[in-house]
Amino acid sequence: MNVKIVRAFVESGRIKEIIPSLHFDISPEKPILMKDYVVNWLSRKRKLKETSRVTYLKHINEYIIPTLGSFPLISISVCDVQAMLDRYSSLSRKTLTEMKNTLSQIFKYAISDEIVKRNPCDSVDIVIPSTKKKERKALPLRYYQEIIDSLQSLTGDDKRFLELCLFTAMRRGEVLGLRWEDLFSGKIHVRRNVTHPQSNQPIVTPPKTKAGFRAIPIAEPLMKALMPFEKEGYIIGGEKPITLSSYRAMWNRITKTVDLHGATPHTLRHSYLTYAAGLTSDIKTIQGISGHADAFTLLNRYAHPQEEKIDELSAEMSKLFTQKVVLSGTVESLTSQRPEGR
Repeated sequence: MNVKIVRAFVESGRIKEIIPSLHFDISPEKPILMKDYVVNWLSRKRKLKETSRVTYLKHINEYIIPTLGSFPLISISVCDVQAMLDRYSSLSRKTLTEMKNTLSQIFKYAISDEIVKRNPCDSVDIVIPSTKKKERKALPLRYYQEIIDSLQSLTGDDKRFLELCLFTAMRRGEVLGLRWEDLFSGKIHVRRNVTHPQSNQPIVTPPKTKAGFRAIPIAEPLMKALMPFEKEGYIIGGEKPITLSSYRAMWNRITKTVDLHGATPHTLRHSYLTYAAGLTSDIKTIQGISGHADAFTLLNRYAHPQEEKIDELSAEMSKLFTQKVVLSGTVESLTSQRPEGR
């Protein structure tokens, strides 16, 4: 509190009221405030993907400016950064970490501009105080099989979308970005991602990481469901990817027709990968299907997913879903015991 009081008197130029003996002007220039500098900072980041720009704007407008916006850039301390994170401790650890990283980027530019001399976000004393517990659960296998048995009640894009989610472990945006031209040599070649970051209109971008570019074997039931293949266009939508409102309408129709047991596209992806972990201990093979970029450093540098193993795993997953294979309870137990980070 004392520091904030002194800061207020310095910024207003009234510090001499507290220390009359001062015979020099300690604030010859108006300090640059955080809320003013971030506008300049963001305008200079011209090569940002639209999705990244939207994320930065969210962090700036919802968290950084409301807490630190009126602070002079030069006066923001480690304690101020920690106080900001503490204020939003109810958010997820991922969100808080991204918020800190955004603030750190701002300070790196400010150091380059010779406005500040140090980056308070670099302090080892800063902790991520998230109290939000994010529990991810896979569907019980019998529910997953029930959903597959109900596919015939759907038609058109609704059916294709749910089939792709069930049999590929692709992310929602990857499914929406899939084109017929991406299906060849018995595989789905993931090349793009569709999001709706700012409006109803879709934005098409490449996958975020190198691992996102991958080839996924087309499981036999999915191959039959997609036949006959069309020559070109988006599998979901046609000439263009569908809008956000069209996606919501599609998902609403799906949930009204099929009992998904509360599952979302992400739940289906998570479930598929959980079942896959019950069929193989080769994490690199699962990574080859999932498109994750965050495997252990040793595996990332020295191990590579083997194409034949990916084919074998895809075939086993197909049997698991369509022939009611029983895994002696291992899959059911994995839904509650899956190691963090898999």
